[in-house]
Amino acid sequence: MATLLAALSKHYDRIVLDTPPVISVTDAQIISSRADATILIVPYGIAQKAAVIDAKVLLQKVNANIIGVVMNRVPTTAQSNYYYDGYYN
Repeated sequence: MATLLAALSKHYDRIVLDTPPVISVTDAQIISSRADATILIVPYGIAQKAAVIDAKVLLQKVNANIIGVVMNRVPTTAQSNYYYDGYYN
């Protein structure tokens, strides 16, 4: 993995690595320890607070550089859809 990342970094400014969930398997921990930065993706309404904290602890144990969290699958409201359509139309 280290060799692959070194080779890719000669050709690309940014390399995005998508991994399985942190708690499920160790892949995310291994890869995040080799990455320059890690962003934790948290699905709205699915991830439990304790699981997110556990994932953070697991990443910190391998010295992952956690630079932020992104919450995805956030439902939109009728009001926000109206604003979106109005803004772009």
